[in-house]
Amino acid sequence: MSDAGAGRRGPRAAAISLGLATVVSLALVLTPMAIIMPFKPQTPEGVRLSYHLRAWSPHLTAVLLGLGLLAAVVVWRRTRSRWRWSAALPIALLAGSAWLARQNHFEWMFHPLPDPAFTSADGPHGAGADDLVLGVAAGGEAVAFPVRALAYHHVVNDTVGGRPLVATY
Repeated sequence: MSDAGAGRRGPRAAAISLGLATVVSLALVLTPMAIIMPFKPQTPEGVRLSYHLRAWSPHLTAVLLGLGLLAAVVVWRRTRSRWRWSAALPIALLAGSAWLARQNHFEWMFHPLPDPAFTSADGPHGAGADDLVLGVAAGGEAVAFPVRALAYHHVVNDTVGGRPLVATY
């Protein structure tokens, strides 16, 4: 085999490695975001997978960023054409994935209520007569939380009958 053929294999293998590292890194971060979406049905297996990926993604994306940087150096040093700059986009995506893996993007998707307010059952509350509610009675006082609101915000803090309460759905 000629030296020219062997010399081209190094950058080509490094470019393929860089591409694979980028795809895997993006999948580690974007898969949990796709599985756990507001108002989208979720399975126990999907939630379990999302939490495993969320736990491992900070470590794995850092390793993939390091491997990607090594591959980019090989591409940069052994390529003399305009293609050497093609390694910049995968490195930016790898760095973005490593940063995103350390963020709590679930908080971005499930916004807390900016100004929660409570009304009586007779007042304007936005719940229809057929809407499901989560009801709590304690100490002679009763409250109902619309399931539609809890499904999106997931948690509400309140005091019912003088007792602190956290309701979740």
